[in-house]
Amino acid sequence: MLPVNRKKQRGGLSQRTAQDEWAEVFSCLASPARLLIVEQLMRRPVGCGELQETVGLSQPAMSYHLGKLEHAGILHKTKHGTRNCYQVDARIAHLMAACMKGEESWTTA
Repeated sequence: MLPVNRKKQRGGLSQRTAQDEWAEVFSCLASPARLLIVEQLMRRPVGCGELQETVGLSQPAMSYHLGKLEHAGILHKTKHGTRNCYQVDARIAHLMAACMKGEESWTTA
């Protein structure tokens, strides 16, 4: 989903630009819960249940945040049997690594 420059369509209606998509990424990462989820998934791809235990969110809250992260292009979901496994998009992982500048974690003391 990231980044794609789109031009105006016929009739003057415009589609999302790369700037719009990056703004959505940064807005989505402004949530402490979503930042924690991304940080956990940067270590390794995991299933929703395991991630829920690690992060400590309820199932509905976890589904909500995973949906937002996936919609923003931050995460990718793959099916493994009946399980959904999530991983961070490679471009986002590089961005997060650069922002963290060697810090082990933003979310733990």
